[in-house]
Amino acid sequence: MTNQKIVFKNAAKIYVAIVGFYFFMKLIGMSDIIEFRILNILFVIWGINSSIKNNIFQNMDNNYLTNLSIGFSTGLLGILGVITSMVIYITLIDDSLMMTLQTTSFWGNNLTLPKVVFSMTIEAMASCVISTFILMQYWKKHKIESLIKHS
Repeated sequence: MTNQKIVFKNAAKIYVAIVGFYFFMKLIGMSDIIEFRILNILFVIWGINSSIKNNIFQNMDNNYLTNLSIGFSTGLLGILGVITSMVIYITLIDDSLMMTLQTTSFWGNNLTLPKVVFSMTIEAMASCVISTFILMQYWKKHKIESLIKHS
């Protein structure tokens, strides 16, 4: 499988997991609890881990920089899709999410959509970099020669 397919497949998993989680939260009436955003990192870690694992086991490629790039690209693409969907949701469907964000002490009172997009993009980049580096500490020890012997 090509690296691009691995990235897109796992970025889609991140996107579907996060968007599905938020629609579920809205369905059960808990969408106003912003603290659940912390769970996003679990979906990001899951998608990044899947990308790195797929590249190692399917492509037999354990190059550190390649896997680092694949992991970061997967996370960032998935999160940018979520941010884009959030912008579309707020502007076209339901702008009450902005009011929910403003009522939390985390965001502050002078909140605009560009500020939210900027801060979420910075947060997404940071979480992708941190998650990828953490996961690479685990995956860098897997040597292709030993994987072939165990297959």
